[in-house]
Amino acid sequence: MDMEMRHLRVIHAIAEHGSISKAASSLGLSQPALAGQLQRIERMLGGRLFERAHEGSRPTALGGWILERSGSLLHAFGTLQRDARHYVERGTGKALVRVGCAPMSLAGYVSNCMYDLVPGVDFTIRTEDSMDTLHSFMEAGRLELAVLGDYPGYELIPPPGVVYEIPVIEPIFVGLAESHPLAHREEIDLADLAEEDWAMPPQVEMGHREHFWDACRRHGFAPRLTFSVSPALAYDLIRAGRCVGMFQAIYQPHPGIAVRPLVGTPMLFRYIIAWTRHGPLAESVVSLISSAIRRYWSEALKIPVYASWLERHGQPLHFPP
Repeated sequence: MDMEMRHLRVIHAIAEHGSISKAASSLGLSQPALAGQLQRIERMLGGRLFERAHEGSRPTALGGWILERSGSLLHAFGTLQRDARHYVERGTGKALVRVGCAPMSLAGYVSNCMYDLVPGVDFTIRTEDSMDTLHSFMEAGRLELAVLGDYPGYELIPPPGVVYEIPVIEPIFVGLAESHPLAHREEIDLADLAEEDWAMPPQVEMGHREHFWDACRRHGFAPRLTFSVSPALAYDLIRAGRCVGMFQAIYQPHPGIAVRPLVGTPMLFRYIIAWTRHGPLAESVVSLISSAIRRYWSEALKIPVYASWLERHGQPLHFPP
């Protein structure tokens, strides 16, 4: 018997679910049928892949080795199947690249650059407010390209068969009313905002809120997250002096709001460009990233507050160990 992709799916299902019964249910098989398949696979490979433990089925050394070596194979095969279906369904002969983006500056630069750099490809683009959703879509093979990000201490780990490239690490700024007593400062100490109310979107990705709390805790206070609101309402509240909020370093100006860097750069954001290792963009992604980075820095230098910060602090930034 030769090993087939279905055998690898059996091994990965048992490892993922931690038991033969749960894996059988996920694969639509009976437990005896899956157990029989596992025994035949183990005989073919010449050793046991799983051992029974109190908490379920645990990979042996051989099983762990097979799992590590075969993850990228399963992902590549799944990508091939999806691309073939898209080819037949669309009937155009063109590859389809599904792109997911979070609402941030680099996403627009990547989206515009890819049309010029990757001709002969059909693109679909969707935005998601949560980085977690984009990460899970890449993991599930529902996207070929994504622009997302993470925060110190809460870094995203690329799924098997997916490459994560970090083109930029960006400081997080604070926005406050132009009439605020601190608005005249070139940089604001986070500790001086201890008595302020803060606005934050109601749904934020894993790491955003935690990174903010960590920074405030290091500066001796617990923030008052009084407003859990949409960006549009947050801008109105900040403009009226009701609260302050976090802003990207590349930001759209809003009348009545002053955006300022924070002393010591206590909060950071890491941009990520993700793509499938064996997908249709694999040969073009280096050029795509280079073009997007050039566009990013070109736009950054047009924003006086960010350009001034860059002149004082320079790049690159690094996440703390």
